[in-house]
Amino acid sequence: MSENLARADGLAEIVRDDVAVVLNLRHLAEQQAPHLFRGSSFEIWTRVDGTRTVEKIADELAEAYEAPRDVVAVDVKAFVAQLVELGLVLEG
Repeated sequence: MSENLARADGLAEIVRDDVAVVLNLRHLAEQQAPHLFRGSSFEIWTRVDGTRTVEKIADELAEAYEAPRDVVAVDVKAFVAQLVELGLVLEG
């Protein structure tokens, strides 16, 4: 996953303080509830902006939280994979 990550089209999003609520308008029939991102999921979600890669996000979070980069990278990759599976994020 060394390509830039971008949010998919057709998303509705509300961000307030450190919480993001995301609704995938293209998949309303399959979606049981809006996606709620807070904590580390919020930190990752807000960095998915079309200019960053998984590696760049992991670097930023490891530095911000003074955490081991390799541990952070595993978590970021796993969460981004979930976002891709949900149709919220596109690679490349």
